[in-house]
Amino acid sequence: MGDAALPRSCTIRIGVGGLSIFFANDRVIIFLVRLCTLLLFSTTLHGSGQSTTSDRNTQAEVHANNGLDLAQSGNLSAAELELRKAVELAPTNPAFLSDLGTVLGMEKKLEESTNTFQRALKLDSNNSTVRRYLAANLWQLHQYVEAKKNLEILVRQDSADKPALLLLGMVSENMKDYASAARILATVPALVREQPESIAALARSYYHLGNREKARATLEQLQTHPAGPKGVFLGAEIADGMQDYATAEKLLISIKTTFPDRSTLGYSLASVEYHARQFDDSRQTLLDLISSGYQSSKIYRLLGWCYQEQHQPAQAAQAFEQAIALEPTQESNYADLSKILIANRSLPAALAVAKRTAQAFPHSAGAFLLQGLVELKVGQFTDAVESYTHAFQLDSANPDASLGLAEAQFAAGMSKDATQTFEASTKQFPRDARFKLQYALILLKAAETGNATAEAHAEELLKSALIINHSLPEVHYHLGNLALKNGRTTEALTYLETAAKLDPRIPETHFALARVYRRLGRKEAASREMEIYQNLQKVESEAKSPNMPDGVSPN
Repeated sequence: MGDAALPRSCTIRIGVGGLSIFFANDRVIIFLVRLCTLLLFSTTLHGSGQSTTSDRNTQAEVHANNGLDLAQSGNLSAAELELRKAVELAPTNPAFLSDLGTVLGMEKKLEESTNTFQRALKLDSNNSTVRRYLAANLWQLHQYVEAKKNLEILVRQDSADKPALLLLGMVSENMKDYASAARILATVPALVREQPESIAALARSYYHLGNREKARATLEQLQTHPAGPKGVFLGAEIADGMQDYATAEKLLISIKTTFPDRSTLGYSLASVEYHARQFDDSRQTLLDLISSGYQSSKIYRLLGWCYQEQHQPAQAAQAFEQAIALEPTQESNYADLSKILIANRSLPAALAVAKRTAQAFPHSAGAFLLQGLVELKVGQFTDAVESYTHAFQLDSANPDASLGLAEAQFAAGMSKDATQTFEASTKQFPRDARFKLQYALILLKAAETGNATAEAHAEELLKSALIINHSLPEVHYHLGNLALKNGRTTEALTYLETAAKLDPRIPETHFALARVYRRLGRKEAASREMEIYQNLQKVESEAKSPNMPDGVSPN
């Protein structure tokens, strides 16, 4: 065909575009980035005596145009095959690679699409359209650093590239660079308003920056957004996740009659009310759902926690049993029932549920951890050793299994085994301060028999635990007690005051502080600490009543 070339004037508009995902409070939000009209290259072939190459390029043009036509008609799989043939015939043509990468992205074959776009950019590094598609793919693949690099290149090339700025703002929010996200997104308000997800990202950035008024004003835009009730629902989720419960409740109530899924809306409203500690309102919302025929495991589970917070243990247990009946394969329902039974000192019932859990989930390390925990509480130490051993066999990488096993071994009188388990565990989990703390407590008990070496080792372990985690009040408390016992009063004061600051609810800390202040001649401070100690003891005693369970929150 000589110098003749088949023109490539066909363009394709992609309505779906690259899917981009970002996280919000353990939720994955699908954000649709509308891709522009594909910029296609025109290829002119030159040179006499190269008819074979010319023929291959001509064939490639035919396959490419067929692929574009098929893609435009919605036949993506056939379009992919045609474009692969085009790339095979002309592997150095960036336009063909761009076409193929776009179709692969539309098919959600994101990794291959990304690789294809990267190949195209190596051949044509100035193609801003391809770079934008690549950035959108990288975002969806959660490769935020690489996405940001490509977007920054686009913005350097054109500071007015609004789609790139929008995407860069979203990526910055995903990377928790909230100041940059808020600043960048604020420069493209029109684009932000187009999508509920970008509105949510800007609002979340304002929340993290402590600017609640701007966050609320941003979320209010959703109430008049074309996305309708679903956009408002998204805004409520953002507000709930940022602990702005009043705004979340307001948004949910505003779509109470228009949201298409009453069960989902009602459960979300009940959750917001629970988070706001409006337990009676949450319970009533859930009961209204149930009476309207909406029954699910998660509804009864939340209802159980409402009853628990309202000190109604029988109703709480009944709600969790209902949750188990509706979804017997959900292990967390059993675990929650056990937790509230333990909190209400119903240990025999808790043990029965723990055994049911282990029977229902024989391959779950968590089920045997729960059984071992309850067995420890009821004094069945040998059984607890067996349960924790089984949990360890199921999941040897779980630190709770090793820690529980060591504690059970010590409680069962297996001191040598407990010591071996602690020694092995501190090596396996060197950054878990709990092992050093619990091992130190065992050594301190041994020191009560006059074992000075054990006490020195315990103090060494406690100090190393502080290096790992300085915010453990129990470690400061025990170090303070040791210092007080050995006459290091000033050192004891430092440790104990830190312990009280980290957790002022521990009675023993205030009792020890009273002793230190007395030794230092600070009688007024000693009296104050003793009064705090007595008040906390009274509260703790009342909490042991069946009508005053420990506060437990749902997972």
